[in-house]
Amino acid sequence: MWHRALPVSELTENNAQRLTFDSQDVCLTLIDGRVHAISDVCPHRGASLSEGIVRDGCVTCPSHLWRFSFLDGAKQADDRTRVPVYPTRIVDGVVEVDVPPLPPQRSLREVLLAHARGESLDERRAM
Repeated sequence: MWHRALPVSELTENNAQRLTFDSQDVCLTLIDGRVHAISDVCPHRGASLSEGIVRDGCVTCPSHLWRFSFLDGAKQADDRTRVPVYPTRIVDGVVEVDVPPLPPQRSLREVLLAHARGESLDERRAM
């Protein structure tokens, strides 16, 4: 679902901005004149990536220095760990971000069964 974010003029090169859409935090930046958006939540401990340093197309988590690419969300040196990447567009000078709705919350029973089966859990939505 496309969300209106902010005027593109409010973004500057290699500086991150945090916005929230439907309870989801998004990290926006401008790199080489193009708007990029990823989840603002570091998968390690939930730190806000927008508080980190943006350089060379990546943001460095301020809590433990993991670096994530704005292009594909991959953690540098370990592409198995990723943050979601969101499409962006500019409409009439305003940045829009396509952030999908959150999955419905799982019941405790569903969480326990998924854990027993060895399935991956999204801890933010599991309980």
